[in-house]
Amino acid sequence: MWRRVICFRQTAPLGTRKLTGPSPNRSDIERFTDALEVSRGRDIVHYEGPPSVRDSQEHLLAAYEQLSVAEEALRAQHYAISEARRALEVQRNRYHTLFDLAPDPYLVTDELGTIEEANLAAAGLFGVPSAVLIGKPLVSFVSVHSRPDFKARLLGAQSAEGLDKWMMDTRVRDGRVISMEATVATLEQRPDGKKCLCWLLHDMTARRETEESMQALNRSLNARVAQRTRELELALSGEQAARKEAETANRIKSELFARLSHEFRTPLHAVSGYLEILEQNIHGGLNEEQRKDVDRIHQAQDHLLALVNMILDFAKLEGGPIELSMAEIPIEETLRVAESLVAPQFAKRGVHYSHRVGDGSLTVFADREKVQQIVVNLLANAVKFTPPGGSVETEWRVEDETLVVRVRDTGAGIPDDKVEQIFEPFVQLRAPGTLPAGGTGLGLPISRDLARAMGGDVRATSVLGVGSVFTLMLPLRKRASTSKLSASNTDG
Repeated sequence: MWRRVICFRQTAPLGTRKLTGPSPNRSDIERFTDALEVSRGRDIVHYEGPPSVRDSQEHLLAAYEQLSVAEEALRAQHYAISEARRALEVQRNRYHTLFDLAPDPYLVTDELGTIEEANLAAAGLFGVPSAVLIGKPLVSFVSVHSRPDFKARLLGAQSAEGLDKWMMDTRVRDGRVISMEATVATLEQRPDGKKCLCWLLHDMTARRETEESMQALNRSLNARVAQRTRELELALSGEQAARKEAETANRIKSELFARLSHEFRTPLHAVSGYLEILEQNIHGGLNEEQRKDVDRIHQAQDHLLALVNMILDFAKLEGGPIELSMAEIPIEETLRVAESLVAPQFAKRGVHYSHRVGDGSLTVFADREKVQQIVVNLLANAVKFTPPGGSVETEWRVEDETLVVRVRDTGAGIPDDKVEQIFEPFVQLRAPGTLPAGGTGLGLPISRDLARAMGGDVRATSVLGVGSVFTLMLPLRKRASTSKLSASNTDG
């Protein structure tokens, strides 16, 4: 048995050697099978040839194919490494771009505080180019009085984890010392295991100036608020004093009205008594002219007494609460009594009056005397403003548990913008070219106040040239919020 040794010399590293060219043919392989020794430097590869040429050829082909596969694998690995390097370079460029363009000063130092990286904002802050900043100790830019605290904190940052913030005074390019807020992060990213510190600096001067401005503004606003509060207190005090004076004057006026009304009623009753004596011919008979004069005096006395009673009622309304005698009263009967009191006025003025009869068994929860007074005022107002030959009609019905009494007249009517004014005290409207109708202008305000005190209301609608409708509304059942009428209700 014979043995053949073939030696190959390695002429290039495996990772960079390329196997190119066509596969060897049989004659080449036969020549190659001769005993050859190729120098490969220090390493010698020994290959023991097979006992036959055919086996030698197959082994060589298999070795060649393995070398080709290894070459392709190395090419793929080399391409992947190149792509990774390019991606790493792109990321590194992005990092440097973001690092340099960051608006706040940003530094990277070793654990002793020596600057290793600095962005453009840091260079602009300290007035030194970034390349010059590298290698400088950061403590050299810290003001002298802040350096002990800075060094102590720097030692603590080496063992700290996460973020740490502290204030420090630094000297900048124009020689100013400004207060900086330093946010420090400790990272372990060195091959030797040592730490590096990342510094994010923020100028607190602008914030402090803003805070001082806000504090000054707040002080100014507080001063203005305090001054305005004092002014309002003074105004309120003056308003309260004026209100008290007005209340005092109103009370004096009401007391005066009440006293004058009582003083007027006494002599008026005396005049009425003497008129009755004259009419009864106790001191001798009266001729026709004298009797007419007595009638005129009697009419004037009745009119004056009615005015005095109206003023007295108004004085009572403004003077304080009025007791109401609330009870179930018959509707139809109450209206008939009120109509009988005004009937002479209809006959005297030649105004036709009609009444639509309702259910006589129905009742309403109200003060009978006050309801009669309201209806009398509405009827007297209607006959006063209805010309001779006109008509006045009263009707009533129940709508949604509410008594509704309507008094219609064919007078001149009231403008739309004046309808609510007639419910104000002492307001009387008349058509242009007509004479005043007389009265005090208190009938309608008093009627509305009395109706509202009983839980109802008095409203009016009118059409110029057609007439007016005055409506009294009262709850059928007990719905009044109070049994007393306060002076505040007299505002209409």
